[in-house]
Amino acid sequence: MKVIRQQGERGTWEMAFAAPASPLSALVDAYIGYDERNTSFTRRHELPGLFAVLIVNLGDPITIIDTAGYTIPVRSGDGFGAGLSDAYAVSETNGNQRGFQVMFTPLGARRFFGLPLHHLANRVFSLHDLLGAPRASALIERLQAANDWATGFHHLEAAIRARMAAEDDFDLAGARQTAWALRRLQQESGQLSIAALADEVGCSRKHLAATFREHVGIAPKTVARLLRFRQVLQLVDSAERVAALQIDWAAIAQTAGYADQSHFANDFRQLTGRTPGAYLALRLPDQAGLPVG
Repeated sequence: MKVIRQQGERGTWEMAFAAPASPLSALVDAYIGYDERNTSFTRRHELPGLFAVLIVNLGDPITIIDTAGYTIPVRSGDGFGAGLSDAYAVSETNGNQRGFQVMFTPLGARRFFGLPLHHLANRVFSLHDLLGAPRASALIERLQAANDWATGFHHLEAAIRARMAAEDDFDLAGARQTAWALRRLQQESGQLSIAALADEVGCSRKHLAATFREHVGIAPKTVARLLRFRQVLQLVDSAERVAALQIDWAAIAQTAGYADQSHFANDFRQLTGRTPGAYLALRLPDQAGLPVG
């Protein structure tokens, strides 16, 4: 487990990260515990990525405005799940947040939540609705009683294992095919045409889109877009670590496979709600959000 603590003008952060045990590594990217105090903002853009989430709020009430525009209040002791999104969502707080988060791979979310992921795309739903009241309440109560991050992560992993063991109606063949196609897109950082991907898989583009709709929630072309965006953020981080020089956005856009600078700038703003320069100035210690008010 890795714990990061930061304190500055924007507030105080403590974040704990843990990787899943090997049997779950294809289904879960990470477990996260977070505690944000006295932040100088109350509204932020939550950036999209190739993940779905389960979040349990153990702090003050928060409000989520999902990508589809629906507003979801989340009290202390409530939780929610969200699928993949093709733009940013918005969270509103009083400046404090505390809770646990599971970063699911798309296929992990499909298996854990037990429904086609297109139902969760760009949306946020209560854990009680997604898992049923008894299962959701039991998990939340265990996390509320956890005395440290490690204990909370143990309860999250136990809940995921139990859910996987209980699953019944699951298209394993379709999931394997989608997993293979997803890995190919990830290997190419989204710079692989969907026609070429369908040829490699050995199916039509229509069939490929249908399997992604079921097991990922969004179209292969949208997945490629998110992967290019992720590469941009990784390139920015690498450039900052190497030298404190001005970021060469044009070079980064070209490396990530954007057609031109205009394509890159428009896509970046749609995904973050901000310009590349504003992102660089505003990004938070968790690297997943931007303060906007």
